[in-house]
Amino acid sequence: MSDLLQDIRFGLRTLWKSPGFTIVALLTLALGIGANAAIFSYIDGIMLRPIPYPDPDRMVRVLEKPPGGWRNGISTLNYLDWARENTVFEYLAAQRWGSDALTGIEKPVQIVCERVSVHFFDVFGTKPALGRAFVDGEDQVGKEHEVVMSHAFWVSQYGADPGIIGRTIDLNSEPYTVIGVLPEGAFDRTGTKMWRPLSFVPENMTRDFHWFGAWAKLKPGISIEQATTRMDALAARIAHDFPKSNKGWGVGIDSFKSVLVADELKQSLYMLMGAVGMVLLIACANLANLTLARGSAREHEVAIRAAIGAGRGRLVRQFLTESLIISIGGGALGVGVAYAGLAALKANIPSNILPPSTHVEMDGRVLLFILVLSVATGLIFGLVPAMKASRPDLTDSIRQAGHGTSGGRRRHGVQGTLVVAEVALAFVLLSGAGLLIRSFFKIQSAELGFDSTNVVTAYLPISDTKFHSVEEFTLYMHRIEDRIASLPGVQNVALTSALPMQGWGYGMPFQIEGTKDVDPAHRPACFFKMVTPNYLRTLRMKLIRGRFLDDKDKKGSQPVTVINETMVKKFFPGADPIGKRILIDEIAFGRTQLGAEIPWEVVGIVADEKVGGPSSNNDWNPGIYVTSEQSPQTGQALVVRCSMRAQAMERSIESAIHEINRDQTVDAMKTLEEVKVEQMSGERIRSILLGIFAAIALLLSAIGLYGVISYSVTQRTREIGIRTALGATSGNIMGLVLRSGLLLTGLGLVIGVAGALGFAQVLASMLFNIGKYDPLTLVFVAGVLVAMAGLACYLPTRRALKVNPIVALRYE
Repeated sequence: MSDLLQDIRFGLRTLWKSPGFTIVALLTLALGIGANAAIFSYIDGIMLRPIPYPDPDRMVRVLEKPPGGWRNGISTLNYLDWARENTVFEYLAAQRWGSDALTGIEKPVQIVCERVSVHFFDVFGTKPALGRAFVDGEDQVGKEHEVVMSHAFWVSQYGADPGIIGRTIDLNSEPYTVIGVLPEGAFDRTGTKMWRPLSFVPENMTRDFHWFGAWAKLKPGISIEQATTRMDALAARIAHDFPKSNKGWGVGIDSFKSVLVADELKQSLYMLMGAVGMVLLIACANLANLTLARGSAREHEVAIRAAIGAGRGRLVRQFLTESLIISIGGGALGVGVAYAGLAALKANIPSNILPPSTHVEMDGRVLLFILVLSVATGLIFGLVPAMKASRPDLTDSIRQAGHGTSGGRRRHGVQGTLVVAEVALAFVLLSGAGLLIRSFFKIQSAELGFDSTNVVTAYLPISDTKFHSVEEFTLYMHRIEDRIASLPGVQNVALTSALPMQGWGYGMPFQIEGTKDVDPAHRPACFFKMVTPNYLRTLRMKLIRGRFLDDKDKKGSQPVTVINETMVKKFFPGADPIGKRILIDEIAFGRTQLGAEIPWEVVGIVADEKVGGPSSNNDWNPGIYVTSEQSPQTGQALVVRCSMRAQAMERSIESAIHEINRDQTVDAMKTLEEVKVEQMSGERIRSILLGIFAAIALLLSAIGLYGVISYSVTQRTREIGIRTALGATSGNIMGLVLRSGLLLTGLGLVIGVAGALGFAQVLASMLFNIGKYDPLTLVFVAGVLVAMAGLACYLPTRRALKVNPIVALRYE
């Protein structure tokens, strides 16, 4: 312990005498360790922390599994059979996402409100902090007017009033009794404000309309594989009894943990952690080079210590102690960098791309990570220099005290190897960043299939039970449409069942009339949008052939549809679809039922609309448009094209709607440009972060190469003086040094190409309209690194050329 304290005191004195080296080392490590800690805090919060529910390994998501093997919603009668006949679940609970209008207050607000089975909270092992949860029988028709609210909503809306239990509130202008408030924690982060019982009315009792999901808790001792086997057997029995709707369908069971974090988010986190890891390795290589250079300057000191009896182990420990002092100091500064980085990430990462249970913070786990990383970093960058410095040539080192020293080929070899590694890692990061940035710009300029400028959108949530007839509903929507159209500055108004870039809305199985008959359970699906006739014109969509929908396409007239180009390519190859008919079952108004098959006659073809965001693949989005009057549904969204800046019209549009109905909520009003920005948030964050890390890597690599070349030139001052005295020109000397630096850079690029191609494989699924082996990006990045290497070589050589040859030869 006495020796260790002595080493620490001596190390601190030594570092104090070299403030330049110490400051550079501390800042370099603070940047590398802080960036790693910030990204690790997200990985820890999203993927490593225990799931905040009891028995998470027994929690599963349960959905129907179509013949293609993916997942689909559940139909009511299939679910009721599962609930009654399964032998694998302790609890099975249905869940229907949605929203309700909180009315009876000055300004109605739309809140996220789930409808769930009575055992929903039992699946998650949660009991209310106030009141109680639902009990058996409260999911029956007529007994379902009760709600449980989240702790966060209770605090924000009702001021944490304990008297809320038993109070009546209005949802969709209907009375509901508050029976419970959940505890603070995980459910607050889901965004859901209230839960009410999911009751099945007679109109829900079908097998071919898939409209909700389910969660379950496995019985103790039952594995997911066993549960899947038994539930598939149950599904096979149902398919045998009801082949029209269920032939080939099974049950998809997935662990709660596997569905909690999307694969794309996992990939992004692993990619970013790998990137900051590379930055830290480059920083370690830089510090190792700096330490080697300092070791050369301290050869005389080390030789004296060895000559008076210091063993190699003692010398290694001294140098490692200095490295650990630096790394732990850098880690301490890295805590501040991590806090700043985490704050910046939280401010810029949209909450909707993170799992609901995510809780990211700088806590003891992250601080322990920083400590371990600091110690490991000190060992990584300090070990090789310590081993080199602990093997001095005593006679030569003492004799050459006060004279220049070449440092030896072995030391130059180690330093050159470290520079090659830095360049290779920088090439990998820069090429990856280049691919993502190019992909991001391609997404920005991607053809959306419509004109998004000066367009306001909003959802108009309407309860399925609000209107008693289609005619009443249609008249109400026409009144809203006409009132908005009368506003100054409004060019066009339309309604739709699904907004642009917001998903399919409805996905419906179909068959083309006249083709081989396929049973409904195995038919392909397309998106099915119900729109007012003006929708295609409001968005200025491109008509390829035929005509748009128009006001003549009403209920009672021939059902007609306009289809997109992908629909034509996939299902009408080499044929003209105009005049052909597409068979799709009717969607019953306000009910979860399908009706008779409707032959929709194709009257037009439009360019593909990006239904899943700017980066979505149109090949997966065949779709059709029909008029709302020929297929009415209460789920409606508003699209308004303005002749002025769209944001300036939002308040006027909302006021016009409230003139028709003061209780009509207007939800998520935003422009299409804002929707586009939100849809691209994931790509933007990935590109920015990887670009920042790549820029840091480039800077550190430049510093590392500059340091090695500068040190090499200093060691060769005598040689440069002799060459100059013998007539070598500045160009000769410059070429000599440049060859050395560019050789190291070239070796790094060769190795880096292999690494970049491997990294591109990881990024392949994140790229849009760009190849993972994009030669333009690789050539550009190589050019940047070569230019950086040339500058790093030029500056120290230029300085050395200014030295008078007579002064340089004084070393002799």
